[in-house]
Amino acid sequence: MATLIAMHYSPWTEKARWALDHHRVPYRVEAHVPMLGEPLLRLRTGRLTGPVTIPVLLDGDGAIYDSFAIARHAERNGSGAPLFPTAHLAEITRWNDRADEGLVAARSLVVARIAASREAQAESLPGFIPESIRPALTGMAQLGVRYLAAKYSLTRDLARAEARLAGALDELRAALDGGAYLLDGDLTYADIAAAVMLQAVRPVRDAFIRLGPATRACWTTPALEQRYADLIEWRDQLYDKHRRG
Repeated sequence: MATLIAMHYSPWTEKARWALDHHRVPYRVEAHVPMLGEPLLRLRTGRLTGPVTIPVLLDGDGAIYDSFAIARHAERNGSGAPLFPTAHLAEITRWNDRADEGLVAARSLVVARIAASREAQAESLPGFIPESIRPALTGMAQLGVRYLAAKYSLTRDLARAEARLAGALDELRAALDGGAYLLDGDLTYADIAAAVMLQAVRPVRDAFIRLGPATRACWTTPALEQRYADLIEWRDQLYDKHRRG
């Protein structure tokens, strides 16, 4: 069985998992801990130098990096309706790239909020740490937050980051034009990539991605919640209809 090395709350992880689940590809999840888990990640994947990010899928074909590549792998090896119809591949790729731009901006917002929230830092510690001592170990989580900010060169201009996320969402609204799907009248990976952007506006229900209350607050952007209420409703309907796992 394949192994997905991932962080359960990562939007990029969610894109990969959605595609794997849609295509009924069996896999198990191995949790990755930022900073502390990187040496093991490099050892597992054989990538000893250069950038290394999650999610990573390990199977008989070796290590597959990037949620888009994992989704393509799932389509080749799984079952179910295609998420990458050939006629729309270029447009799906464009939407994935545009959604990634929105998510990169969102990451700056979320990491900055977690850096200011001791409660969210405590929630981010590995699950094996007892609740009673989590508050005393927030220093470890703070190091992890600083590590992520440095690794991804996150901007400190949060107003600009929010504007970039909003710009991607404006494009999504215009493209949907009140419809249920971006392309071809059915679910494609373009919809998945676009829907996951909204995780940084209002996270999906815990039934899909479980977050602690403080972490959920850090993933929420109040200034955009009401502005994009229609897209949040679209996202929630897409999850209810198509997200299995």
